[in-house]
Amino acid sequence: MAGDAERIRQILINLLSNAHKYTPQGGQIWLTARAEDGWVRIDVRDNGIGLSPNEQAHLFDRFFRARQPAMESVEGTGLGLPITRLLVDMHGGRITVTSAPGEGSTFSFTLPVADVPQWKLRVE
Repeated sequence: MAGDAERIRQILINLLSNAHKYTPQGGQIWLTARAEDGWVRIDVRDNGIGLSPNEQAHLFDRFFRARQPAMESVEGTGLGLPITRLLVDMHGGRITVTSAPGEGSTFSFTLPVADVPQWKLRVE
């Protein structure tokens, strides 16, 4: 079974948008993808404001918003990451976060590699 390209696009847009919102001007955002034993792993990493362990524990809860002064000016509902997690789960994948205040965050998700029929070119 292949993934839903539009939903995977939505996952990427949400993670990249969050990285942009919470990375100060002049900061950096990295997007990497690699194959790992039948899975595709995608990392969205930034050197933004970062999150405490307590905030990380609740990031995927509906309506949760971290309470940091640097985040107060950023609008949001607290639904983006719960929806992102749901979309990753629906594809049979997993999403995680690693972060430290003042050092940035890395959101990683994995998706199973789909079995795609191989086409053979026949030349006559």
